Amino acid sequence: MDQLTPRILVVDDEEIICQQLQRLYTYSGYTVEVAHSGEAALERLEKRDLDLVVTDVRLPGISGVDLTVEIKKNYPDIPVIVITGHAAIDCAVEVLKSGASDFIVKPFGAEAIQESTRAALEKAWVFIEIRHLRRSLRGGGEFGGMLSKTPEMHRVFEIVRMVAPTDMTVLVEGETGTGKELVASAIHYHSPRRDGPFTTINCAGFPETLLESELFGYEQGAFTGAERARSGKIELAHGGTLFLDEIESMSLLMQSKLLRVLEDQKVQRLGGNRQIHVDMRVIAASNVPLDSLVAQGKMRSDFYYRINVIPIRLIPLRDRREDIPLLVDDFLRHHRVAIQKGITGMSRAPMSRLTQYHWPGNIRELQNILEKSIVMTTGNVIDKIEMPTVLPVAEDRRALDPLVNTLNDWLMEHEKQYLIQQLGSYQGKIALTAKNSGLGIRTLTRKMRQYGLEKKDFRPKADQDVQPVNESSSNNQVARPRHPRAS
Repeated sequence: MDQLTPRILVVDDEEIICQQLQRLYTYSGYTVEVAHSGEAALERLEKRDLDLVVTDVRLPGISGVDLTVEIKKNYPDIPVIVITGHAAIDCAVEVLKSGASDFIVKPFGAEAIQESTRAALEKAWVFIEIRHLRRSLRGGGEFGGMLSKTPEMHRVFEIVRMVAPTDMTVLVEGETGTGKELVASAIHYHSPRRDGPFTTINCAGFPETLLESELFGYEQGAFTGAERARSGKIELAHGGTLFLDEIESMSLLMQSKLLRVLEDQKVQRLGGNRQIHVDMRVIAASNVPLDSLVAQGKMRSDFYYRINVIPIRLIPLRDRREDIPLLVDDFLRHHRVAIQKGITGMSRAPMSRLTQYHWPGNIRELQNILEKSIVMTTGNVIDKIEMPTVLPVAEDRRALDPLVNTLNDWLMEHEKQYLIQQLGSYQGKIALTAKNSGLGIRTLTRKMRQYGLEKKDFRPKADQDVQPVNESSSNNQVARPRHPRAS
């Protein structure tokens, strides 16, 4: 708390009162500003960087009570202390009903005003931290929709700024949910190609034959069902950017075919014999380090070097926990339902839980938890959040000990255990599990295959015990358990 300097606005038309409070607050380590009317105070509040307002109840123009009402209406996260010359109960009730955090009766001592100020700032400290972080970001902590105050992410912003004006191929690596597509779109929309198309394709979302037709397009009659010609993603990216997500799932054969397109800047549709020139920039993304796939023989080295011209590595959310208050604030400020319900922030207890969580689903998982919290919150501050259940300690501690295995092995084992827990919680429902884990359905399915997880193993035992009506229907699921919402 002592690393931040709260900003206090004193509102009073008596110069002597302003001077006394300014000296007192400055001596206590606060930054103090003065306004001599309610109108002047509201004008100053438009900058949105004040942390507390201390106002006299009697002001020229609008009263201190009316000023408090306006502040709570437009800036509900800024506490107000009202100074009054009347100790009457009805005056105190009026002041508190207007939304004031506290009221001080004249004449007051230094100790009373200091204690009231300390209590008001303590209660609103989460919002003070967010405003402080937002001020610090004005020097370059926000870029292309991305927010961070960490040096690692600022380096990413710097690389994006440098590479965007060029046509160089970029490879973005990072765990699922870290914002790789956001980086790709920032590069595109800060480039000379910004008016051209930003074409995306998830390479893990298609079997190989279908992926080829999606990328290259096809001519009429090229295969059964090809009733008319269709342009592929490569053609559609002409004049713009092609974003290849989860490129690590691409087969060696597809890598070879795409490599030729990248080198020749020409594409041939399936079933066609005409070379079509394409002018596009390529940005690829991967959930795993691609150099390890080259070493395993799962990626061609020439293809790897062709797409890895400018590498960008995104750190997981657990390594940038200091950004979580910023991300929460930004999400609430732009979420349609949060705006409609007037939700302006999150109290300290749930924020602390967010910053202590491991975040296997990264920012996407954070957004899903916030979505749920917004729906369940009735006030203007989120006081409760529903977090995923913490997994029990595994019996085989060697499997989870980072000192025994490599970091990658340790993280993969944690990810597997997390998916087991989530699949169990949602009884094997893929859509529900994906939604509440912050994963795409295709990504979850791929990870389940990777770890040998079957959805049927997580269904209720009653479902598994249902006997088939006959031999031919033995694979049909009869029982239909009900569950919460999903993606």
